[in-house]
Amino acid sequence: MEKFELKAKSFKKMEDPVLGKDGKTKYVCYVQANSIPLEFDDWMATNPREQKMTTNVASKIKDSLKENSNFHELNRGIVLSVKEVSFDNSNGILTIEMEDPEIHGNIDGGHTLRAILDAQASNVLQDERYVFVELFTGLESPVELAAARNTSVQVDLKSIAELENNFAILKEAFADCEFSNRIAYKMNEHYNVPNIIPIDVREVLSVLIMFSQNLYPLKTSFGTLSEVQPVQCYTGKETTLRKFLNMSVEERNQMIYNMKPLIKDIFAMYDKIEKDFAAVSNSNGKRYGTRKYAKYDGDNIVGKTEFTLSDIKYIVPKGIIYPLLASFRALIKVNDDGTYEWIKDPFETWDVLAGKLSTIILDEKTENPEILGKNSNLWSNLFKEVYIFAYL
Repeated sequence: MEKFELKAKSFKKMEDPVLGKDGKTKYVCYVQANSIPLEFDDWMATNPREQKMTTNVASKIKDSLKENSNFHELNRGIVLSVKEVSFDNSNGILTIEMEDPEIHGNIDGGHTLRAILDAQASNVLQDERYVFVELFTGLESPVELAAARNTSVQVDLKSIAELENNFAILKEAFADCEFSNRIAYKMNEHYNVPNIIPIDVREVLSVLIMFSQNLYPLKTSFGTLSEVQPVQCYTGKETTLRKFLNMSVEERNQMIYNMKPLIKDIFAMYDKIEKDFAAVSNSNGKRYGTRKYAKYDGDNIVGKTEFTLSDIKYIVPKGIIYPLLASFRALIKVNDDGTYEWIKDPFETWDVLAGKLSTIILDEKTENPEILGKNSNLWSNLFKEVYIFAYL
């Protein structure tokens, strides 16, 4: 339990008009901004997104805080979930108690709170600045209120899912991957962290789900080779996230647990394809560097790989990587206990088939990698090549 004392005016208690004393209680007041403790920075996990203070909205909040004595009227304010609230009217001291970081803390107005804390830390916050504050006690979860209040910039699905702790199994599964600290599970996560290039959790999940035998089994219930390819993992990452979240907790946890033995290999294969594809294509006479999307510039570095941030001299679009990587799902074997393993080493398979697979892709009659990524026939042809190598 942590207790904070702030200076406030116009304090008012508002009991739930429906449930009365048995429901949530709301308190409103104007808080002197420079009395908000810097320790509030530790109580931000209840906000569904990180605060990106370089946006136009954030800049306007900072300017208003600096320039307007009536900031408390111009700004929408801050919403907090707290354990207990008390107010000493004689000296204007507001006492707030917070206990559980998953329930108590900032719910809305995170950019306003961040602007105030930043101004305090820089010693530029004027004494007469006040901010409107709403405090709720009795919340069992901040999720519903957070989703409803964060509407000025719509909160995306992954941010709400993170608030509901739906990515716990993914965090566990990716803990040993070198890019785990870059995965952004909610809006603007890592944007305030120097030298971190975020990876949207939807991207990571889409790559992984292509190999799921729950969602994209290799064979039909009749034992024939499935014609359904995981094209949607490329074309609809939000839809892929919804598929994951629509599974029961037990189902998705078991699915990720079963896939765990292959996870590092899957993303290592992504990296290998991204690094090797241009050289393999060139060695087969396809002159990959002549394609506009390759962004080839002589011997200069033109980008970095998605997951290992290795320097590359050719860009390989995701419209090429996704169908090519997905073809290696043909190498999956599901054991009796449900866990996955490779029936053939995917890296050795790539060494054998890389030339043929790259030729299949580059022989398509398009220079648009977006069209390649949406071409279900291409996905199927690549998959069948790997399947034939694996089983015949």
